[in-house]
Amino acid sequence: MSEGMADRIHHLVEGMNRLELQIAGEAEVIKDHYVKAAASMPEDKNYFLNGVQTASVVRSFLLTRKGVEVPGEGTIPIPEFIDSVIKFANYPKRKIEVLNDLATHLQNIYALIGSPQEAQ
Repeated sequence: MSEGMADRIHHLVEGMNRLELQIAGEAEVIKDHYVKAAASMPEDKNYFLNGVQTASVVRSFLLTRKGVEVPGEGTIPIPEFIDSVIKFANYPKRKIEVLNDLATHLQNIYALIGSPQEAQ
């Protein structure tokens, strides 16, 4: 293998590692926003997290003041839920798509609770 090719591949690996770190950082930011948004929700409101998956088995997830409720199963803490969603996404491109979906849901949650905040 030529040295130039090995260097290019090494740079790709480094770039992928940087991307994974950026994804992890954004996941932490979004966790914080979700925790704050949930805490601002009235007890009688919830938000359906449509299209979000933590495993190959499709389940419904409702964001409530107490966390993410799985009807008939219980409540999952928000950070644990988001970690599961990101882990299930598996590949960097899919993880970014999932973060985008979560950010879109977050904007809708802020609209639901009447919060002027925006995910930044």
